[in-house]
Amino acid sequence: MAFKKIRQKLKSKGSSEGTPWQRATAELEKQNKAEKKQKTSRKSGMKHLSGEKKAKLKKSKHLPEATGTDKRQRYFGWYGIFSVGLVLSGFLISPYGKVKDIYVEGAQAVPEQSIIDASHINGNLTALGVVWNDDKVDAFITDVLPQVKTAEVTLRGLNDITIHVTEHETIAYVSSGGYYYNVLDNGTVANTELKVPIGNNPIITSFEMNQNLDDLLEQYMQLTDSVQNSISEIKYTGTEENPYTITVYMNDGNEVKASLPSFAEKILYYPDIVSQLGETKGTIDLEVGVYFTPFTQTTEEDASASADSAIPSE
Repeated sequence: MAFKKIRQKLKSKGSSEGTPWQRATAELEKQNKAEKKQKTSRKSGMKHLSGEKKAKLKKSKHLPEATGTDKRQRYFGWYGIFSVGLVLSGFLISPYGKVKDIYVEGAQAVPEQSIIDASHINGNLTALGVVWNDDKVDAFITDVLPQVKTAEVTLRGLNDITIHVTEHETIAYVSSGGYYYNVLDNGTVANTELKVPIGNNPIITSFEMNQNLDDLLEQYMQLTDSVQNSISEIKYTGTEENPYTITVYMNDGNEVKASLPSFAEKILYYPDIVSQLGETKGTIDLEVGVYFTPFTQTTEEDASASADSAIPSE
């Protein structure tokens, strides 16, 4: 009986677990099912990706149209630039692009024709070319005409040119050889010859174009406007013993004797000196210290000396 029970248990165990071949077959079936599931998931993923690609392809079908539009826009843009350049080149070559009339604005002391001549602008040049070379025109004018501080060229209309100039201020005149030369606010002497001075600026006389004149201008530039305006004439009266002596004739009738090296320093006291003199006119000596000699005293001494000389000696 015991053996029967043992056999029945073995049979039930073998039937439940199966033979080794059966177990191997079952394992293969499980693997095949798992692989089929993976393939199915991959296919679904591929289908999803292929759908996205199709959507992208549908969108990309519109790109050639946009690219064509951009090409046409670029073409018309370049065509427009080329056309404008062609028209502009034709205008410049034609007589309508050449300089026709030249105008000058801002000139007071310098003749307008002198500015036009110095600019090198003529009817053979194009108006736009002249405007583009504005710096060269400024250099031409200021080199030839020191009185001109700046010169600017602008286009008036299609082919007319306007030269706008600003001038250096004239602060005095140098008289030499029968002509007058402008002394400019930068201390230089212009080379333009004038037959008569313009305005009421001081006249510098009896100076040669040498170091003494340079020294005077250096001193004169240090004076205030009010002192400069009170001077009528500055005359060189130097001698071999004292080569730096100058005589300054004032607009109020007084005369001032001074020395070149100390002229700017001492003439600044002139307004205070005059305020103490009142209505008396005479010579103020600033060479060494300050001395005043009235003109009446000088006249009386001269008259006395003349009378004495007229009396015959015994």
